[in-house]
Amino acid sequence: MPNALPEFIVRKIYVKDSLKKQADGFVFALNNSFAPVVIHHFKILVDGTPVAPEKVSLTPAGQPTRGGDSISPENSVPFSINLPYSVAVAETPLPLKAITLLVDTRDAGEVELHIRLKEKSIKRESGYGWHPPAWIMPGMPAEAEIRAEAVVGEIHPFIYGQFIEHLERCVYGGLWTQDGSAVREDVFALVDALKMPLARYPAWNFASRYHWEDGIAPKSQRPPRFDAAWSAPESNQVGTDEYLALMRRLGAEPFLVVNDGSGTPEEAARWVEYCNASVGEQARRRAANGHAEPYGVKIWGLGNEVWGKWQIGATTAENYAARLKQFASAMRAVDPSLRLVAVGNTVASDRPDDPGRLWNAAVLRAAADVIDDLSFHLYQPDQEGWKDSYDIESLHYSVCAAPLAAERMIARMGKQIAEISPRKKIGVAFDEWNLWLAPPPQAGSMHQVIYTMRDALYGAGMLNAFQRQCNALSMANLAQLVNVLPLVVTDANRAYPTPMYWPFWMYKHMQSIALRTQVDVATFDAEAVGNNIPAEKGAPYLDLAATRSPDGKTLTLGLVNRHPWRKLALKVGLTGFAGLKPARTWLLAAENPLAANSFEQPGRVVARESALPELRNGKLLVNLPPASVLVVVLR
Repeated sequence: MPNALPEFIVRKIYVKDSLKKQADGFVFALNNSFAPVVIHHFKILVDGTPVAPEKVSLTPAGQPTRGGDSISPENSVPFSINLPYSVAVAETPLPLKAITLLVDTRDAGEVELHIRLKEKSIKRESGYGWHPPAWIMPGMPAEAEIRAEAVVGEIHPFIYGQFIEHLERCVYGGLWTQDGSAVREDVFALVDALKMPLARYPAWNFASRYHWEDGIAPKSQRPPRFDAAWSAPESNQVGTDEYLALMRRLGAEPFLVVNDGSGTPEEAARWVEYCNASVGEQARRRAANGHAEPYGVKIWGLGNEVWGKWQIGATTAENYAARLKQFASAMRAVDPSLRLVAVGNTVASDRPDDPGRLWNAAVLRAAADVIDDLSFHLYQPDQEGWKDSYDIESLHYSVCAAPLAAERMIARMGKQIAEISPRKKIGVAFDEWNLWLAPPPQAGSMHQVIYTMRDALYGAGMLNAFQRQCNALSMANLAQLVNVLPLVVTDANRAYPTPMYWPFWMYKHMQSIALRTQVDVATFDAEAVGNNIPAEKGAPYLDLAATRSPDGKTLTLGLVNRHPWRKLALKVGLTGFAGLKPARTWLLAAENPLAANSFEQPGRVVARESALPELRNGKLLVNLPPASVLVVVLR
């Protein structure tokens, strides 16, 4: 059965008022502003009646017309971003009610677009319901206990990692200038302030079609290519050397993902040699490109999401495990010290037949001896949770509780790895994650979302969860850094941080030892949104993570008040921290949980240093504003 696209997506794809009568039928227009797909089959129903394929034609702007009966998996049609397509239907009367398109795609399977010719009116929620101002209401009481000896484990700094991909304007016009000739200094300043520890590249679907040697010659000699993953041109003006130069300048660890979808083990081995060898053909090639010294790239991903039918090179877990062993052997023959990240899958439930659990088990049983980390990806709620409109207050609670589900997924995967590979430590690499709600009506693609103060609560909640799961979690990468589900947004001349940026900026002050905490606070229930945000019962309004330095001389707390309109009056009992006093605090809050930054108001949601909380009789007294994030450092 085809997946029916939500009506608000269909309304964006169908060009309003484009339906026109022709002498022998009718014509209408489509404009894809969400995500590129490759069309394998294309059928049309007019008022419920099928139209013969030979009577349908599809014409991309500026390109030849394709008959509906000529489109096949072997003779497919890219449905590219922001390229108008004209659809003509011959020998068919003008539809009265609806046009239904059944489109079989490489990327999303069979999709149904039901175009209503008389649109329904949509009621859109504009904000939260009325509540008394926070200053009138007494603070909601909350208590917590933190003990210096209650150690969970050591936090790896890579849990605060980021993600860079050649997708839309993340690279060109984002981190780099539009022509790729230079890093944008305004963006660099914002990214540098994060003290980013790690960035995955070229990441996501792009990696499965990327051939690294296209991007290393002198820029005038680099061949432009068509990126089949995202149906977009790729100039190759930014490549390996540019990425690694940026990582070195930022003081960040590089994380390269090899192409195991359409590439070969030999190609991947040459890439390792180019980056890491001191002598040999690829070392000479690197030196000729201006980089005599090896880069020393240690972390390498072996493919991306090859369990998904949209991925170039998609396969079974058994075939992937055999493939990754070939890649690992070829790459480690060049550099035995490589840390290799294999493609895992999300374990979304405790069911024995959970698809992610089955994938991971097959990969681990076949290849645990050659990998160091197993990855999984999660976007909450992802497209399954997109709607025309939401109850805003209900959505607030669902978004704020969503990190609880992500934390369970990390724990499940860590437990599964330990059961199957008890003698070898394999880390959980959560190397793609983000909050991905429906883009606004004005968005140019499905990746252009607007993040709010509410979404910053989600971001901080995820970072708190990562710290608590430090014994399993070896790295995490927010997707993506600039312009695509972004921390930073740019236009041609300006850049600003979104609210999601600020938890990362604040959490660079966290320490390396995670501590257990006990919290007593009121709770809330949250509704499910799609598949990736399940319903929650009894989620606490306060989310608290506590970290200390190895010597115990610094304690840093990350606190999140999930309540949209009530402040918290928090008392934190501290044991084993004699002599520590509040030293610095940073507060992220706004006048409304839906507040967002923009080019006109880039500082509407911003973290600021705030007044120190009081320490009285061994208890830290904290007033936490509604919908806020607070980082407190005690020394």
